[in-house]
Amino acid sequence: MVKTLRHLRALQAFDETATHSSLSNAADALNVTHGAVSRQIKLLEQHLGVSLFRRRPNGVELTKAGERLHHSTRGAFSALQMGVRDVRRQERCRSVTVSLSTSLALKWLVPILPSFRREHPGISLLLDTNDTFVDFETSDVDVALRFGEPGWDGLHHELVKREELIVVASPSLVDEMDLPMLAKDIVRLPMLHDAFNVSWDKWAEQMGTDPQEVSSQSIKYVDSAVLLEAAIDGQGVALARHLLAARDLVLGRLIRLHDSAVHLDRGLYFVCRPGDQEQALVGVFKIWLMSN
Repeated sequence: MVKTLRHLRALQAFDETATHSSLSNAADALNVTHGAVSRQIKLLEQHLGVSLFRRRPNGVELTKAGERLHHSTRGAFSALQMGVRDVRRQERCRSVTVSLSTSLALKWLVPILPSFRREHPGISLLLDTNDTFVDFETSDVDVALRFGEPGWDGLHHELVKREELIVVASPSLVDEMDLPMLAKDIVRLPMLHDAFNVSWDKWAEQMGTDPQEVSSQSIKYVDSAVLLEAAIDGQGVALARHLLAARDLVLGRLIRLHDSAVHLDRGLYFVCRPGDQEQALVGVFKIWLMSN
């Protein structure tokens, strides 16, 4: 057993050095000294009877034998890491880790979470708010909620909600103006632009209005929640995602100026590892999510 553990440590030192092409970087990754990594590699080379690296002024380079060995160790250690993550993920206390954008969390999921707690008091949720799409191979995330078009090869995905853009503004901005407003009156108001979704141009074309009347505005918002907050503050009219604006409409912080809508090809999707949708906790969360 001791000998096996020594070989495993030596193989790990080799794998990290090969991955980083550097003894120093490998030592940092393993949280050991440069000398410890060097000794492990020398022991492995002596055991195998071959040289695994050629030393270079700025690092190390794999020999042919080293390349063959690294091909095996990289896959083996990746599989081990994935196995450890899976075990840790499965054995966590009754919880589901959900990755989603900050906008979606603030404007949609967090406000409706009380109903999840009432219906499933024994399950905890960990919200990982991140606009970058999660790498399921290297993370502990169970579910990702993403706005987009299906394109996640190798992953299970289901449509949660279709999405459309609607025209909204603060009641204070339009004051006593009659609703629904005419398109020609809407374009006279300050207009807020969402840099991520289609512009006002498409809405204008749909309404038979000259796109030039709405395309000269310079302020754009990448974050949809920030766009909505600017609209709530009375700074302008927003062409906003209906899903994100819905609660502010119910609470009266926003009003819909016109019943028109720009339908989007993209939607909100539930994404997870293949098969995970059948696991008890993930399945419970998915069923609840689809009903809201």
